[in-house]
Amino acid sequence: MNKLTNFFKEKSVLYLFIPFLILGFAFLLIYGKSQSHLIINGAHNNFGDFFFKYITHLGDGIIFPILIIVTLFLKFKWSLYFFTASLLTLLFMYLTKQLLFHGMPRPIAFFENLENLYLINGVKVHKSNSFPSGHTTTAFAIFTLLILITKNNYLKFTFALLAIIAGFSRIYLSQHFLIDVLAGAILGVTIALISCLIIDKICYKNKITLDERISVKFSIK
Repeated sequence: MNKLTNFFKEKSVLYLFIPFLILGFAFLLIYGKSQSHLIINGAHNNFGDFFFKYITHLGDGIIFPILIIVTLFLKFKWSLYFFTASLLTLLFMYLTKQLLFHGMPRPIAFFENLENLYLINGVKVHKSNSFPSGHTTTAFAIFTLLILITKNNYLKFTFALLAIIAGFSRIYLSQHFLIDVLAGAILGVTIALISCLIIDKICYKNKITLDERISVKFSIK
Protein backbone atom coordinates (compact mmCIF):
# COMPACT_ATOMS: atom_id res chain seq x y z
CA MET A 1 0.00 0.00 0.00
CA ASN A 2 3.02 2.29 0.36
CA LYS A 3 3.20 3.05 -3.35
CA LEU A 4 -0.51 3.84 -3.43
CA THR A 5 -0.38 6.29 -0.54
CA ASN A 6 2.94 7.79 -1.62
CA PHE A 7 1.70 8.30 -5.16
CA PHE A 8 -1.05 10.68 -4.08
CA LYS A 9 1.50 12.61 -2.02
CA GLU A 10 3.75 13.16 -5.05
CA LYS A 11 4.02 16.85 -5.95
CA SER A 12 3.90 15.97 -9.65
CA VAL A 13 0.53 14.30 -9.03
CA LEU A 14 -0.83 17.05 -6.78
CA TYR A 15 0.28 19.90 -9.05
CA LEU A 16 -0.19 18.35 -12.51
CA PHE A 17 -2.25 15.13 -12.67
CA ILE A 18 -5.04 16.18 -10.30
CA PRO A 19 -5.41 19.75 -11.68
CA PHE A 20 -5.48 18.31 -15.21
CA LEU A 21 -8.38 16.04 -14.27
CA ILE A 22 -10.26 18.71 -12.31
CA LEU A 23 -9.91 21.34 -15.05
CA GLY A 24 -10.72 18.76 -17.72
CA PHE A 25 -13.95 17.64 -16.07
CA ALA A 26 -14.90 21.27 -15.30
CA PHE A 27 -14.38 22.22 -18.96
CA LEU A 28 -16.43 19.19 -19.99
CA LEU A 29 -19.28 20.05 -17.63
CA ILE A 30 -19.41 23.66 -18.84
CA TYR A 31 -19.21 23.05 -22.59
CA GLY A 32 -20.25 19.44 -23.05
CA LYS A 33 -18.72 16.69 -25.14
CA SER A 34 -19.19 18.16 -28.62
CA GLN A 35 -18.65 21.88 -27.94
CA SER A 36 -15.53 21.26 -25.86
CA HIS A 37 -14.02 19.39 -28.79
CA LEU A 38 -14.88 22.12 -31.27
CA ILE A 39 -13.26 24.75 -29.03
CA ILE A 40 -10.02 22.79 -28.83
CA ASN A 41 -10.18 21.93 -32.54
CA GLY A 42 -10.38 25.63 -33.36
CA ALA A 43 -7.17 26.43 -31.48
CA HIS A 44 -4.73 25.05 -34.04
CA ASN A 45 -1.44 26.63 -35.09
CA ASN A 46 1.58 25.52 -37.13
CA PHE A 47 3.74 24.68 -34.12
CA GLY A 48 0.97 22.67 -32.47
CA ASP A 49 0.24 20.80 -35.69
CA PHE A 50 3.88 19.69 -35.95
CA PHE A 51 4.44 19.11 -32.24
CA PHE A 52 1.33 17.07 -31.41
CA LYS A 53 1.60 15.05 -34.62
CA TYR A 54 4.74 13.41 -33.23
CA ILE A 55 4.40 13.71 -29.44
CA THR A 56 1.23 11.61 -29.62
CA HIS A 57 3.43 8.56 -30.27
CA LEU A 58 4.38 8.60 -26.58
CA GLY A 59 1.15 6.64 -26.17
CA ASP A 60 2.03 3.97 -28.72
CA GLY A 61 1.92 0.41 -27.42
CA ILE A 62 5.48 -0.23 -28.64
CA ILE A 63 6.76 1.87 -25.71
CA PHE A 64 5.85 -0.94 -23.31
CA PRO A 65 8.19 -3.64 -24.73
CA ILE A 66 10.98 -1.07 -25.04
CA LEU A 67 10.73 -0.20 -21.34
CA ILE A 68 10.31 -3.86 -20.34
CA ILE A 69 13.64 -4.66 -22.01
CA VAL A 70 15.47 -1.56 -20.76
CA THR A 71 14.35 -1.96 -17.12
CA LEU A 72 15.21 -5.65 -17.25
CA PHE A 73 18.88 -4.57 -17.06
CA LEU A 74 18.23 -2.00 -14.33
CA LYS A 75 15.92 -3.71 -11.86
CA PHE A 76 14.00 -6.87 -12.61
CA LYS A 77 11.00 -5.86 -10.52
CA TRP A 78 10.61 -2.67 -12.57
CA SER A 79 10.49 -4.76 -15.71
CA LEU A 80 7.70 -6.82 -14.18
CA TYR A 81 5.81 -3.62 -13.36
CA PHE A 82 5.81 -2.64 -17.04
CA PHE A 83 5.06 -6.17 -18.20
CA THR A 84 2.04 -6.44 -15.90
CA ALA A 85 0.83 -2.97 -16.88
CA SER A 86 1.08 -3.87 -20.57
CA LEU A 87 -1.09 -6.96 -20.05
CA LEU A 88 -3.65 -5.05 -17.99
CA THR A 89 -3.76 -2.29 -20.62
CA LEU A 90 -4.48 -4.84 -23.36
CA LEU A 91 -7.16 -6.44 -21.17
CA PHE A 92 -8.92 -3.19 -20.30
CA MET A 93 -8.72 -1.89 -23.86
CA TYR A 94 -10.38 -5.07 -25.10
CA LEU A 95 -13.11 -4.94 -22.45
CA THR A 96 -13.90 -1.28 -23.02
CA LYS A 97 -13.25 -0.59 -26.70
CA GLN A 98 -14.25 -3.97 -28.11
CA LEU A 99 -17.06 -5.00 -25.75
CA LEU A 100 -18.59 -2.32 -23.52
CA PHE A 101 -18.24 0.70 -25.83
CA HIS A 102 -17.59 -0.98 -29.16
CA GLY A 103 -18.19 1.21 -32.20
CA MET A 104 -18.55 4.48 -30.28
CA PRO A 105 -17.88 7.19 -32.90
CA ARG A 106 -14.77 9.31 -32.80
CA PRO A 107 -14.93 13.05 -33.60
CA ILE A 108 -14.60 12.73 -37.36
CA ALA A 109 -17.55 10.33 -37.50
CA PHE A 110 -19.54 12.12 -34.78
CA PHE A 111 -19.36 15.48 -36.60
CA GLU A 112 -19.75 14.05 -40.11
CA ASN A 113 -22.12 16.29 -42.16
CA LEU A 114 -22.37 18.61 -39.13
CA GLU A 115 -19.01 20.32 -38.70
CA ASN A 116 -15.82 20.61 -40.74
CA LEU A 117 -13.08 19.62 -38.33
CA TYR A 118 -9.55 20.89 -38.78
CA LEU A 119 -7.40 17.86 -39.60
CA ILE A 120 -3.62 17.65 -39.88
CA ASN A 121 -2.00 16.36 -43.06
CA GLY A 122 -0.28 13.01 -42.61
CA VAL A 123 -2.35 11.96 -39.60
CA LYS A 124 -4.67 9.01 -40.18
CA VAL A 125 -7.84 9.80 -38.25
CA HIS A 126 -9.86 6.84 -36.99
CA LYS A 127 -13.65 6.78 -36.95
CA SER A 128 -14.77 4.34 -34.26
CA ASN A 129 -14.00 2.84 -30.82
CA SER A 130 -13.52 6.25 -29.25
CA PHE A 131 -13.96 5.48 -25.54
CA PRO A 132 -11.61 5.40 -23.74
CA SER A 133 -8.45 6.71 -25.39
CA GLY A 134 -6.00 3.84 -25.70
CA HIS A 135 -3.01 6.12 -26.30
CA THR A 136 -3.85 8.14 -23.19
CA THR A 137 -4.30 4.99 -21.10
CA THR A 138 -0.93 3.69 -22.26
CA ALA A 139 0.84 7.03 -21.70
CA PHE A 140 -0.54 7.50 -18.19
CA ALA A 141 0.20 3.89 -17.23
CA ILE A 142 3.79 4.22 -18.45
CA PHE A 143 4.54 7.62 -17.00
CA THR A 144 2.85 6.82 -13.69
CA LEU A 145 5.17 3.83 -13.33
CA LEU A 146 8.15 6.02 -14.19
CA ILE A 147 7.05 8.52 -11.54
CA LEU A 148 6.85 5.70 -8.99
CA ILE A 149 10.28 4.22 -9.71
CA THR A 150 12.33 7.41 -10.06
CA LYS A 151 13.55 9.50 -7.14
CA ASN A 152 14.37 12.66 -9.08
CA ASN A 153 11.60 15.24 -8.61
CA TYR A 154 12.42 17.05 -11.85
CA LEU A 155 12.01 13.79 -13.76
CA LYS A 156 8.74 13.11 -11.95
CA PHE A 157 7.34 16.46 -13.10
CA THR A 158 8.64 15.82 -16.62
CA PHE A 159 6.96 12.41 -16.77
CA ALA A 160 3.66 13.83 -15.48
CA LEU A 161 3.78 16.64 -18.03
CA LEU A 162 4.55 14.24 -20.88
CA ALA A 163 1.57 12.06 -19.94
CA ILE A 164 -0.74 15.09 -20.00
CA ILE A 165 0.67 16.32 -23.31
CA ALA A 166 0.29 12.87 -24.87
CA GLY A 167 -3.33 12.78 -23.71
CA PHE A 168 -4.10 16.29 -24.96
CA SER A 169 -2.58 15.43 -28.33
CA ARG A 170 -5.37 12.91 -28.91
CA ILE A 171 -7.94 15.71 -28.70
CA TYR A 172 -5.81 18.14 -30.72
CA LEU A 173 -5.53 15.58 -33.53
CA SER A 174 -9.29 14.87 -33.37
CA GLN A 175 -8.65 11.24 -32.56
CA HIS A 176 -10.67 11.47 -29.33
CA PHE A 177 -13.04 13.59 -27.29
CA LEU A 178 -12.05 15.13 -23.97
CA ILE A 179 -14.08 12.54 -22.02
CA ASP A 180 -12.15 9.74 -23.77
CA VAL A 181 -8.85 11.26 -22.67
CA LEU A 182 -9.93 11.90 -19.07
CA ALA A 183 -11.19 8.33 -18.77
CA GLY A 184 -7.97 7.04 -20.31
CA ALA A 185 -5.89 9.05 -17.83
CA ILE A 186 -7.74 7.64 -14.83
CA LEU A 187 -7.58 4.13 -16.24
CA GLY A 188 -3.87 4.42 -16.99
CA VAL A 189 -3.03 5.58 -13.47
CA THR A 190 -5.18 2.78 -12.03
CA ILE A 191 -3.44 0.17 -14.18
CA ALA A 192 -0.01 1.38 -13.05
CA LEU A 193 -0.95 1.28 -9.36
CA ILE A 194 -2.57 -2.16 -9.65
CA SER A 195 0.54 -3.48 -11.44
CA CYS A 196 2.78 -2.27 -8.62
CA LEU A 197 0.50 -3.73 -5.96
CA ILE A 198 0.42 -7.13 -7.69
CA ILE A 199 4.18 -7.40 -8.14
CA ASP A 200 5.00 -6.00 -4.69
CA LYS A 201 2.61 -8.48 -3.09
CA ILE A 202 4.26 -11.37 -4.93
CA CYS A 203 7.66 -10.20 -3.69
CA TYR A 204 6.40 -9.78 -0.12
CA LYS A 205 4.84 -13.24 -0.01
CA ASN A 206 8.09 -14.81 -1.15
CA LYS A 207 10.03 -12.93 1.58
CA ILE A 208 12.72 -11.98 -0.94
CA THR A 209 12.98 -9.44 -3.74
CA LEU A 210 12.90 -10.75 -7.27
CA ASP A 211 16.21 -9.01 -7.93
CA GLU A 212 17.86 -10.90 -5.10
CA ARG A 213 16.44 -14.17 -6.38
CA ILE A 214 17.79 -13.52 -9.88
CA SER A 215 21.21 -12.52 -8.57
CA VAL A 216 21.43 -15.66 -6.39
CA LYS A 217 20.37 -17.91 -9.23
CA PHE A 218 22.98 -16.59 -11.64
CA SER A 219 25.81 -15.94 -9.17
CA ILE A 220 29.19 -17.41 -10.01
CA LYS A 221 30.70 -19.52 -7.27
